Amino acid sequence: MLTGRVCPAKGADTTRRAGAVVQRGGRSGSDRETELSAVDEAYGRPLLFVVRGQPGMGKTTLLREIHRTWRTRGPGIVRINCSGAIPRWDLFGARAVVKAFRDSFPDIGNSPPADAMAAVNRLCLPESYGSAGARSALFAELLRLFKHLAESAPGAVLIDDLHAAPDPALVVAAAHRVGCTVVATYREDGWATRPAGSASPRTFADRVIDLGPLPDDRIDDLMAVAAREPLDEAVAPAMRAALGPLAGNPGTVVDTFEALRREGRLVRFQGRLCLSDPATEPALPVDHALVRRVAECGGIGRQLFALAASAGRFAMDDLPDFAAATGHALAACGRTVDRLVAAGALGCDDHGVLRVPCPALVPAVLPGPAGDEVAEVHRVLAEHLLRGDGTPSPDPTVMSDHIVLAGSALPPVPSVVPLLEREAALVLGACPVRAARRYRAALRHCEPGDIAYSRILAALLPLLVRTGDYEGLAETVAVAAGVRTDCGGPRRAELAAYAALAAVHTGRPVPAPVREVLAGDPATRGALELADDWFTGREPLRASEAVAVFTCLRPDGADGADVTDGDRFAPVALFRQVLGTAAYGEPVTGPLAACTRIMRDYQDGNWAGIPSGARALELAGPPHTPVHHAVRLIAAEVHSTLGDYERSAAWLELTGDDCPFPALRAWAAMGLAYRTEDWERARRLGWVHCGQPAEQTGERSVVGIGWLLVRLAFAEWAEGGHRELLPRLRDDAERWYARLGGRELQVPALITRAFAERDVVSARHAVDVLRERGGRSELLRACMTVALLADDPRPWYREAHEIARSVGDGLHRTTIAESMRTSGMTPPGDDTGRGGPAALSGLEGRIAALVGRGLTNRQIARELGVSEKTVENNLTHVFARTGCRSRLDLALAVMEGRLTAFLPRS
Repeated sequence: MLTGRVCPAKGADTTRRAGAVVQRGGRSGSDRETELSAVDEAYGRPLLFVVRGQPGMGKTTLLREIHRTWRTRGPGIVRINCSGAIPRWDLFGARAVVKAFRDSFPDIGNSPPADAMAAVNRLCLPESYGSAGARSALFAELLRLFKHLAESAPGAVLIDDLHAAPDPALVVAAAHRVGCTVVATYREDGWATRPAGSASPRTFADRVIDLGPLPDDRIDDLMAVAAREPLDEAVAPAMRAALGPLAGNPGTVVDTFEALRREGRLVRFQGRLCLSDPATEPALPVDHALVRRVAECGGIGRQLFALAASAGRFAMDDLPDFAAATGHALAACGRTVDRLVAAGALGCDDHGVLRVPCPALVPAVLPGPAGDEVAEVHRVLAEHLLRGDGTPSPDPTVMSDHIVLAGSALPPVPSVVPLLEREAALVLGACPVRAARRYRAALRHCEPGDIAYSRILAALLPLLVRTGDYEGLAETVAVAAGVRTDCGGPRRAELAAYAALAAVHTGRPVPAPVREVLAGDPATRGALELADDWFTGREPLRASEAVAVFTCLRPDGADGADVTDGDRFAPVALFRQVLGTAAYGEPVTGPLAACTRIMRDYQDGNWAGIPSGARALELAGPPHTPVHHAVRLIAAEVHSTLGDYERSAAWLELTGDDCPFPALRAWAAMGLAYRTEDWERARRLGWVHCGQPAEQTGERSVVGIGWLLVRLAFAEWAEGGHRELLPRLRDDAERWYARLGGRELQVPALITRAFAERDVVSARHAVDVLRERGGRSELLRACMTVALLADDPRPWYREAHEIARSVGDGLHRTTIAESMRTSGMTPPGDDTGRGGPAALSGLEGRIAALVGRGLTNRQIARELGVSEKTVENNLTHVFARTGCRSRLDLALAVMEGRLTAFLPRS
């Protein structure tokens, strides 16, 4: 990690006492502790330190901290600010020096000699610098002024923004010569590092400290402080991704965060401050230095920036075409690129390709309808290449790319359709996404009635599905519906199926104009009704309906008769079955993509990002789809597992009584009930949905039935349960397996049989099945089943304990540890022996740590983003498990390190 570098200058002796030179990679306890320590060693010594860095890197903050620290040691400190209006003729900065002495009277101790102050004022005139004698006299009075400072105490002169001085070396000369300790900040940003003709800081400084980027964890701490309330886990990664190389710049991070707040881009949801639109990248503030640098480059810079930000490849070799197309001088274009690269607005690789290294700069430079501005630049280039102005044979690939990116800004040019078709076919195998973009552009340029239109559309629609571009599919269907109003029969049915497919994947209903074109035809009714039902949120996507609507899109013509419902909500897997693996592309954006990631993460035991992902889904669009209900229930389960019972209840409440997945809802509600030690309610919730014969249960009850059966089996096996009901539960599980099949229901059948018949072989079979194809969450329960039944439970307990530890499941880890101690075993990582303490859950451990810091329940609730009631409930568990009888006992135990054995490993 890079926290800063101190460089010796002027041939300085690098063998000075340890700590004088700070190397890269040092990690400090505070943001700039290493650099502060290096500067602090200079106090009272005749040294000149220059603290150098980019804007926002924390130079002024560091200087302010030095001032605060040194003021406590005695008088004799003057702080000079060079960012004010120092006349360019005032080479010594005399006016700023006089102002600083006047402002610093409380910090100086003895008042400076009035005659010296008056002399500096009298001599600080433009003509004084034109006369060698007058200039020497002015410098002598400055020496006398600073000498008084050095004589009265260890004199220290702090200079902010030295780079803004007319001549930095001359501004520091007087204070440095009389032996003051001088610390100056100096901005270097690659744009205008210092005034023309002035010396580099290395030539006049004793030490140069380069402030580098702060590490991610320190930046995250800065954002947490700026938020002033619990921050959603996705905000910091989104900021880092958007800021790119500026992600370690504390000033930029805080300013960008505050800009998001001012613009309403941060909203409070489920106890966290979240991005209101997670799909939209954060933008730099409009007054950021980098935004100003681009603006200073004028229209040429803006156009070049737009090209680099949008084109797949824009290189220095393309500058002649750009200059010719826009009418700018080639030399001016080259100089502008150099300025943008020097400022950091553009990056240039070894092949001359230009990129925008900071994505957050794009929406700041091209705000609002930026697509129109970008498209206009590409239109100009496309028209230039099509005319062949100054280009004997333009590259067809480059030409087609500009046509694609120009979009509707380029009026229809039917002659480019063959070019775009040909270029699409050339890249179809290697880059189908690029091919799809060229086909879409070709459609845009087709003349009405062109026979190529149907051919291109027939190639494009399945290609968009295969590449997972459902946003593009929705746009293409909207265009095709408006153009091909007379296409009857199967073509209308296919278009309706594509419209429904796009709606489900993008989370937006079929647009009214498309519906008007397609409605009224019996062949399209099923697809439109499926899309309508999806957005009511009351009906899941049934396999039979998906087969009926979407089989017509299969390229191989198969009927999908073997596709059946299972007990998992997996719409992406269902579409893959219906359309075929080769024809269906899994989405990477949109609600289905989010749901698939969350479901996969839950089963794989990667729970850390699930609450944040669920919040992002809620904020992204219409909340009334089956996807939202399923994700809410997974979020409720994760929160209750981690001990945040209030948040779990809030997610459950969002699903409502008309949830399309009653079995999955019962599973999540049952988990919350037994984790809050309401075992009777937990069992009652389970039997309400497991007590009905499988043959009489509607399709809405299918999803989650396997998880519910396993959870109920564990509840009835546990102390206080009704083990005599386990055979009935086994029979229900086997009927469900016989009806629906699949590994998802094979495992519940094996586990319930194992409990009902004390059959360890069935339990081991379940483990084998899950090791081959299952998730870690289910494997944990299967291992626990074997451990509860096996003669030697030790290896099974250890495996279950390790899985629980890795996913952060404190409750299961506690239960496993207690079961192991009951069996005479010592849990992994526990040296307390039989009868020792149970480990705290993640939330309990955090609450205990905050009690140790002296926080009240209200402060803890605010810190963790939970209610005071949740804190009270968890504190009750903490007291019971640790044996502490009061907050004071608990705080002392934390401070003395006596709770180490109780805290969960992460």
